[in-house]
Amino acid sequence: MSLYWNWSYVLVEAGPEQALTWRTGHMRHGRGSLPDLFFPADRSWLVSALWDDTWTCVGGPEPLINALHRDPLANARRVRPNEDALPPGLTRE
Repeated sequence: MSLYWNWSYVLVEAGPEQALTWRTGHMRHGRGSLPDLFFPADRSWLVSALWDDTWTCVGGPEPLINALHRDPLANARRVRPNEDALPPGLTRE
């Protein structure tokens, strides 16, 4: 499967326990890194934590986004579909 500038991806079906441990020892986090993209079977939301990004994008229904935006631990900011998700102060190379 190809996404994002035709990068290759492997599609894996797994539960939460497997998703949290399948890349133990990964360069981003020694105890395991989240998959680059993950979503439930109904595809009602999506989390994107690409290997070369220092941030995580979440897409989903408005109540989910509102809850993340209100949570101070999430350090979230709202990005509309027509806006660049690049965090302020960072530049694209």
